[in-house]
Amino acid sequence: MNGADTVDQFVRLHHEGAASTITLANPARSNTLTYAAMNQLIDALRAVHERRPVLLEIRADGDDFCLGRDQGEKPEGITKAQSLQLILVANDLLRTFEGVSVCVVQGRALGFGSGLAVQSDITIAAESAVLGFDEVAHGLAPLVVAEYLPPLVGPRATADLVFTGRPMPAEEALRIGLVSRVVPDAALADEAAALSEGLLATEPGALRLLKSYSTRLQRGELDDPPTQAVAELDSWLSAGRPAFPGV
Repeated sequence: MNGADTVDQFVRLHHEGAASTITLANPARSNTLTYAAMNQLIDALRAVHERRPVLLEIRADGDDFCLGRDQGEKPEGITKAQSLQLILVANDLLRTFEGVSVCVVQGRALGFGSGLAVQSDITIAAESAVLGFDEVAHGLAPLVVAEYLPPLVGPRATADLVFTGRPMPAEEALRIGLVSRVVPDAALADEAAALSEGLLATEPGALRLLKSYSTRLQRGELDDPPTQAVAELDSWLSAGRPAFPGV
């Protein structure tokens, strides 16, 4: 990945079988993402796209998942627009991953950290976890969040989160759909492992076909969703359930 030696490696990427794992690895700063770390994350996501695993896990070292982007950083020679553009690139790479993405959240997940959690297909959080979009607390307007969050949690919950920037306990995040599951802190690792094992034991082509259909459905790209669903399922079954369905 770009320009990263051992000291400056803030994101780790690991492949094993049909799974890839991206780990945020700067626990001393609660995995706050600098410009360099954002580029490392993007490089990792691109590498995952090239490898095409059926499962992508997003994890973090330390007590906190991620406190978002480093708002005080001013990288030399980099404009604000160039820095902000990295958010769009990372979001698009995560959302267009053709397999199933699983995010495992402990501690605080704020700003872009919550963005990673909510845009993953399945997010499992420790019961003590706290999520939120705190950009307004830094004097920023979270316009990107205001664009992608309403379809996921609804306009009312979005307004509450982005206008106040308040932290949201995991149980409340579960109620509004910001996360998929909440488990006891001590059980987070085991529950996440069981979730991943279950997904990896599933027919890979079924997962990829379901992900493709669901993504296109959410984007309003299907003119006749029920008919399209039957046609695509029939085509996939007739082709012998390929691991990489052609849609």
